[in-house]
Amino acid sequence: MHVSDEHRAIVRRWCAQRVPESQRDSVQISYSERAGRITLSCRRAPVFPELATEWSTAPIAQLRYDAADGRWVLLWPDSGGRWHRYPDESKAVSPAPLLDIVDADPTGIFWG
Repeated sequence: MHVSDEHRAIVRRWCAQRVPESQRDSVQISYSERAGRITLSCRRAPVFPELATEWSTAPIAQLRYDAADGRWVLLWPDSGGRWHRYPDESKAVSPAPLLDIVDADPTGIFWG
């Protein structure tokens, strides 16, 4: 499954707007795309750069396109790296409403 340019642009804009420019040298929100799945991640600069220069990356949420349904589904990661479906109302024809749920995080599951 190929993610449309329109949907990719929505996700790209959301990631860019999530962190103020003044903080992007220490934290970034990014996404990766594979087989109709968009995984949102939080990247953080090393706390002690003298010990390690690699940024850490932690998954936040995943959007999966259900071709049979024609809608996107929202998932959240557990601490073991498994993905779980967010409640049923989390289906949409565009990623935008699902990104709004991640942003608001009414359950505290995405941002803690």
